[in-house]
Amino acid sequence: MVSQGWCADRLGEWVKKNPNKRAKDAKDKLEGDYGIKLKYSKAWSGMKLALEQIHGKYEESFQLLHNWKAQIEISSPGSIVEIEVEEKKKKRFKRIFIALKPCIDGFLAGCRPFYRCRCICSAW
Repeated sequence: MVSQGWCADRLGEWVKKNPNKRAKDAKDKLEGDYGIKLKYSKAWSGMKLALEQIHGKYEESFQLLHNWKAQIEISSPGSIVEIEVEEKKKKRFKRIFIALKPCIDGFLAGCRPFYRCRCICSAW
C-alpha cells in the first residue's frame, strides 16, 4: 500500500523542478518510476503534501505576513505597513502598502514648498 507520505517523499524534488505539473503527471511519474498502480486521489494528496512541505501551510503564510508587519513597526517606528486581504471562503492576499519612516522623512525633506498664487485673477 502506497501512502500519501510515501508519494510526497518521492515527489518533493520533482515538484520543485516542475511547479506547473498536475496530479495526473505526478501519478504517471510515480507509476513509471516504481512500476506500481496508483489511484489519482493518492497522487493528488501526495502532491499536495509535497507542496505543503516545500511552501508551508496556507494559513501559516498569513501569520508570517502579519508577524513581518509587526517586526517592521517595532524596528522602524513611524513606518506604515497596511495589509489587505479578502475573506470569502478562505483568506486571500489582495495587496500591501509599505512606507518606511526613513523614506517618508527623506521625501518630505526633499519636497519644495507649495505656494498658492495670491493674484486677483478670476482664473485662479
